[in-house]
Amino acid sequence: MHRIPVREIMHAPVITIHPDALAADAGDLMDKHNIRRLPVVDDENCLVGIVSDSDVLEAETADSLRSAYEPGAEEQWLGVSDIMSREVVTIGPDAKVGELVTEMLRHKIAGMPVVERDGKSPKRLRVIGMVTETDIFAKIAAAWEAEKARTE
Repeated sequence: MHRIPVREIMHAPVITIHPDALAADAGDLMDKHNIRRLPVVDDENCLVGIVSDSDVLEAETADSLRSAYEPGAEEQWLGVSDIMSREVVTIGPDAKVGELVTEMLRHKIAGMPVVERDGKSPKRLRVIGMVTETDIFAKIAAAWEAEKARTE
């Protein structure tokens, strides 16, 4: 299991969001697709950050604390660029699941974008997949069920 390439368990295509979107839009997108994190990508689909459901919840709480009587309050909604994490832990598609799990534990995260270097600018990363703890658990469960079926 730990030697399987990440590309075999990642989800693709990836649901992403632009940094100019509203935090509320990120929350709606996560609710719609039943996910807890969204890679934030620029106009060229290169990674610029990540936003989680807890980032959105915090933003919604901050927005709800604003006074409805404050002039222009409705225009001050927080954007994705205001709440996203700019330091994103990523992994390549050829990395092994063992390396993925090690990095997830080390950084205390539950998922990460799978990336490849952008052909135009090697310093930029293009998101090609997303992998979460659920993907890992599903792979383990499938292996368990397959082994159980062979022994019955």
